[in-house]
Amino acid sequence: MEVITTHINADFDALASMLAAKKLYPEAKMVFPGAQEKNLRNFFLHTSSYLFDFLRIKDVDFSKIRKLILVDTRQKKRIGAFKKLLDRNDLEIHIY
Repeated sequence: MEVITTHINADFDALASMLAAKKLYPEAKMVFPGAQEKNLRNFFLHTSSYLFDFLRIKDVDFSKIRKLILVDTRQKKRIGAFKKLLDRNDLEIHIY
């Protein structure tokens, strides 16, 4: 499984980065690592959540992730539960 994620408290540029990465990795699933910024959450819930193919983090089987695409962050402390994957030898990581 390929996963695209960003930082906790995602904002609009994080969302835009995830959508751009989805163009490069069309098979990847987009997953927010935690809560989103309030404005983004309201926008997402009220206008366009049906347009995007996002998985909830609780629905992700971390053992099946083989490629992790990180966007809009480079700090592991900001990627929530995904940081536990970083030491795996079988994981390919792409950072944008």
